[in-house]
Amino acid sequence: MEIKAFLQRAMLNEQEQVRDYQRFALNIDNEEIREAFFEFAETSGHTAAKIKDLLDKLES
Repeated sequence: MEIKAFLQRAMLNEQEQVRDYQRFALNIDNEEIREAFFEFAETSGHTAAKIKDLLDKLES
């Protein structure tokens, strides 16, 4: 698989993880689990941003 296509796919996967983690966190009553999933969402968001930076560098 071409590196650009792989990075695009990886970025979309991370963005989807952010949405899934946030959606789950908003619908759970357990505070510890809720906080953990918000942290997971934040981590995936950072990962998606790093991948976007790599894509931008490839395109420039």
